[in-house]
Amino acid sequence: MLFVCHVMKAKAIACLLASICLALLSGGVAAKEANSIASDVKKAVSDSLQVYKQGGVSGLTSAVSDCWRAPRDFCLYLDFASHRIAVGATYTGTALGEYFYAASVSQRGRTWLASNGRGQLANDQYLYAVDQVMNRTLIAHRDRMFKGSP
Repeated sequence: MLFVCHVMKAKAIACLLASICLALLSGGVAAKEANSIASDVKKAVSDSLQVYKQGGVSGLTSAVSDCWRAPRDFCLYLDFASHRIAVGATYTGTALGEYFYAASVSQRGRTWLASNGRGQLANDQYLYAVDQVMNRTLIAHRDRMFKGSP
């Protein structure tokens, strides 16, 4: 009986160690994926700003629409960044077109994310993480634009 108890403890410890190793390995993969996502979000912000400088809000609409013709996560980032820039442009008197209404952007995003099979909670957490990276990136771009301004 005593031997069986030790074997069960050893199996439990081995199982716990295997779980920890698996969690650490998947955490490394998650960190790598998070870095890739952050890089793509930064590129989407940069691309959106360049398109806006060259073509205004109509350029953003075309760029996002073209991207969604071959849907991928990058289109989601481009859409969200372009939406924020288009909303910001309203402060200069530019009217916000229906394409960049929050409901329209959200619907395009939900449609894309529904296909991944992760579920609503996982998608919400994903969007929250993307939003945090996008906020930091847009603020950094804004700060660089106005650095040295009176």
